[in-house]
Amino acid sequence: MDRLSLNATLDKLIIKIVPMENLNGRKLVESGDLCERRNGRGVDLNRNWSVDWGKKEQDYDPYEESPGSSPFSEPESQIIRKLALSFQPHLWVNVHSGMEALFMPYDHKNSTPDGALSMRMKALITQLNNLHFQGRCMTGSGGGSVGYLAHGTATDYIYEVAKVPLVFTFEIYGDESAAQKDCFKMFNPTDLSTFNRVLNDWSAAFFTIFKLGPWQLVKANSGKDPNSVNWISIDDYLDGYLMGRRSRYGKKTEVFDLGLQEIRSYFRLFMLSCVILMFMFCTRISKSKLQRPLVSTMPS
Repeated sequence: MDRLSLNATLDKLIIKIVPMENLNGRKLVESGDLCERRNGRGVDLNRNWSVDWGKKEQDYDPYEESPGSSPFSEPESQIIRKLALSFQPHLWVNVHSGMEALFMPYDHKNSTPDGALSMRMKALITQLNNLHFQGRCMTGSGGGSVGYLAHGTATDYIYEVAKVPLVFTFEIYGDESAAQKDCFKMFNPTDLSTFNRVLNDWSAAFFTIFKLGPWQLVKANSGKDPNSVNWISIDDYLDGYLMGRRSRYGKKTEVFDLGLQEIRSYFRLFMLSCVILMFMFCTRISKSKLQRPLVSTMPS
């Protein structure tokens, strides 16, 4: 993607990145427990979400898949859920490693969702796979592709409950030749050329999905040609749409004016508080004067 196209794409986006969800688990890995995937409380955070939570398959391993005492029992999953529900993204990508794959819902069953959005997700991951990975990535639903079902995952919650229209899980690297207990080699590039390839390929894939995602979303929702849609840049949004607001009195007011109204309100409250405090202070002084003992100054 050339620079002009990249800038035009990014100009239309607001991107939120959570670089690390499992901070305490990461500390355990860096201290030498390289195969640890749980958080500091022994819970697999990607089994702690509410969709189909707690269901155990025949090959269930409590060390690998401990779902917690209840859905969202862990602060990390609570934080990510709050972020998703408040931000309300149009596109969500959950990044993992262990293999090379482009997954879509579902994780908890061997199928993909029905409807136009599902078709658009399939089209997107097919385009990404052909364009950036020469078809080597596994694609489809997580539950139907990896050979096991995962219950209580973030991806299924974000699609089913948070209603984000385009939801994916990217598995960005995996060394199938690594020994089962050699988790560092299994999940991480160990030489510079492989590291650079992974970084370049997946960075390009992200920029492509940022560009194509809105197109697929428009097609799914309206069937219109995305070129006919009047996309609004972030600068225009901030200059126009965000600035125009209606105050509590129904008048169209600039954000700056609303801010001044709030400042005036706080100032009035501040002055009222000062008056009340001064009244209490003066009352206390007057009471203390009345309670002082009278001392005669007349000579005896």
